[in-house]
Amino acid sequence: MNTDEAREQLEKAVEAVRSATGEDWETVVDPGVLGCSKTHGRWATTWEGTPTASRDVAFRDVEAALRAEGFVTSVNGPKTTSPVLLAHTGDGFDLAFSQPVEGGPIGLNVGSECFPEGER
Repeated sequence: MNTDEAREQLEKAVEAVRSATGEDWETVVDPGVLGCSKTHGRWATTWEGTPTASRDVAFRDVEAALRAEGFVTSVNGPKTTSPVLLAHTGDGFDLAFSQPVEGGPIGLNVGSECFPEGER
């Protein structure tokens, strides 16, 4: 993976979530490169939005959109009052989609797979 591929992966994941939940999203933390080790970096961003559906529907739609793009998904705390939909790949990509309160704001944190720092 290089920086362009990592950025593309991040953008694909963000678009999958946005397309599944509506367009009322805003960037909280602009996409940027963070260190994931002493020698590798990764693209990361945070978004916040307004739900367009119930939490159950949003989780179902986001999970389907991410799986369609090839991401592996799971729900952390499925029987709690504030579950988080997680997505990942085998090499360091991570995504967390949340809607802590029914009708409340939805959040999205995304980090691409890691790439060698020299390939920025």
